[in-house]
Amino acid sequence: MGRTIRQLSPMFDAPQYAEQFIELARKPLRFRNMHIGAKSVMVDAKGEPIIKPKTKAPKVGFSEWTPVKVERVA
Repeated sequence: MGRTIRQLSPMFDAPQYAEQFIELARKPLRFRNMHIGAKSVMVDAKGEPIIKPKTKAPKVGFSEWTPVKVERVA
């Protein structure tokens, strides 16, 4: 089974909306392996951006999105 990356419509572009969409899509068990990704510049093992040789521009792809925990100060 291949891994196909699909971008949601602009209506679901915020991570919290994407999480709601995934919860709804998982209910019928047809789409059980969905993840939120974010477009970002791809980097190599050293942390340097990967440059496309033809265009000399950084390569952009999808990476796994992880939520940022915000601690509340009382």
